[in-house]
Amino acid sequence: MKHLVVAAACVVSLSAQQPPAFDVAAIKPAADTTAFSYSRVEAGGRYLGQNMSLRLLIKTAYGVHDNQIVDGPSWIDSDRWDINAKADGYKDAMAFRDVSRLMVRPLLADRFKLVMHHELRELPVYALVVAKPNGELGPKMRLDEACDPLGKPIAPAEGSPEPGGTMACGADGFNPRHLWARSMTLNYLLIGIRRTTIDRVVVDHTGLTGKYDWEVQWVPEDLRIGAAKPPEGPSIFQAFRDQLGLKLEATRDRVDVLVIDHAEHPETD
Repeated sequence: MKHLVVAAACVVSLSAQQPPAFDVAAIKPAADTTAFSYSRVEAGGRYLGQNMSLRLLIKTAYGVHDNQIVDGPSWIDSDRWDINAKADGYKDAMAFRDVSRLMVRPLLADRFKLVMHHELRELPVYALVVAKPNGELGPKMRLDEACDPLGKPIAPAEGSPEPGGTMACGADGFNPRHLWARSMTLNYLLIGIRRTTIDRVVVDHTGLTGKYDWEVQWVPEDLRIGAAKPPEGPSIFQAFRDQLGLKLEATRDRVDVLVIDHAEHPETD
């Protein structure tokens, strides 16, 4: 089974210990710049990226929102690449998933000559909070610390890696209108939100700890705007309230951002 790459929930130090690296990586101009952009990992230590911009690669590697990537070259969004990379010693895709995002960092530094530094800036954000004062969660979010195989896990529908079936413990995924997970910490929900078209950084103010199952589906705002007949279905804000029992509150906060000092087109294979 193939799994989407998911990045970490927060920015980590750019000067931390040397991250692991792919053993081999091929970068080519995107074969189809109109194709859906994605990255995923496969069993055997394979990392694949399709139609990836530099901004998307930075988001994958550092787990940040668009608004947390500042400055950069004029082509940061327009120029696209396909990536096929391999790391030895990773038989299981799930075990490789979080390591792979770390491996994208030296790839960016080596092939794109990427140099960045941190700054704290005040930005518009959405604070993710529990919607009900009594702390009750929605029907599609439940605590699942043990990932009990006899329990009733969420069975994702459209876009699921296993349509119509149950999910493995520790699995999660997303598409632009659907997030799902089984026995995962809440930071992975924030990661999923960041991969959607939501227009602000999301910060976790829920106070929830432990591992949860969740599934939430909505109609993205960009499909509603200008439509003669807007598609049926809730907005992401309504879906989070009704399905997960969580609320996205607009506010401002000081956020760690990545400022791009230098980047170059990579030499392609």
